[in-house]
Amino acid sequence: MAATDMSPKAGKPLVENDAGSYLAWSGKDQPAVAGEKLGCGLLVLKPLGFALPHYADSGKFGYVLGGSAVVGVLPAGVDARERVVRLEAGDVIAMRRGVILWWYNDTDGEDVTIVFMGDTAGAVSPGDISYFVLAGPMGVLGGLDAGLLAKASGLTSPEQAATAFRSQPAALLTRLNGKLHGVRPREHDRHGLVVNAARVPADSNTGGAAAGTKTVTAAHLPVLAQLGFSVGLTRLDAGAAVRGPWVLRDAAAQAVYVARGSGRVQVAGAGGASTLLDAEVAAGSLLVVPRYGVSLAAADDAGGMELVSLIKSPRPATEHFTGKGSVIGGLTAEIVQAALNVSPEFVEQLRTKY
Repeated sequence: MAATDMSPKAGKPLVENDAGSYLAWSGKDQPAVAGEKLGCGLLVLKPLGFALPHYADSGKFGYVLGGSAVVGVLPAGVDARERVVRLEAGDVIAMRRGVILWWYNDTDGEDVTIVFMGDTAGAVSPGDISYFVLAGPMGVLGGLDAGLLAKASGLTSPEQAATAFRSQPAALLTRLNGKLHGVRPREHDRHGLVVNAARVPADSNTGGAAAGTKTVTAAHLPVLAQLGFSVGLTRLDAGAAVRGPWVLRDAAAQAVYVARGSGRVQVAGAGGASTLLDAEVAAGSLLVVPRYGVSLAAADDAGGMELVSLIKSPRPATEHFTGKGSVIGGLTAEIVQAALNVSPEFVEQLRTKY
């Protein structure tokens, strides 16, 4: 049986125009993404860029890599209330599948970039986040009979229905002619929907020097408990900073997006020297750490590296193997010495480093 291709991949543009772009990673191109039922996309909106209202078949989160934008969220339900919030760099927003969303860059001169990662176990095509747009050539109503749409919508003619539902020429993204002055974000709408990474404490053991890791869990954003995943944010400083080796012992797979910089990532599986992945990675690439995979990440000397990951557990049990608070640090020293067949001094070094 052929081994699954674990190599990191770049996304492919689905939409690219004067409003911005949307890149997606497909399970068809990256079998490991489909195998672990993950999904990823990257939205860039230019000033006055507008992502048409849509819903998705997968629960997901968005992490703002840079810039600012306004987003509207309309939950499912007859009397649901739209929530309108401003997002800034470092914000994490959690979204259930089926909610109606729109995105709008109301700034004067800065692009906004948001990475989306989702659980595609219940998706139309596992490994892909599929979007159902309410307007434009991709609109879900465009394929329905205009006469029937008119009757169902209280319109007087098929021509009115065609005007209502088929006038938008843009597919997913469009550039507005001017600002939408009636769109007003509300600070209280952020509650329970958005958290900024600056408000999340660093993990107690990052597993390496010059490495900083935060994990946004259901404790910080309760909706993540329903979605069944958490968000990992890792910064590795320049100068060969290392994180790991680490493992998620609760059988949680990870999708890892390289947001900035470059470096090297290794993933090992069961069976001794079984290396599943050993690759140089750069900004814009996505890789998968399968369930129970042991991972190690190192930044290049220049620039460091930033990683964003979806972890398929709302409260992941991330364990590092060396250093303070690690697996080796938690075991009896003599047990570690006997298991590794090394000196007591060597064991002490493994237990206390970092």
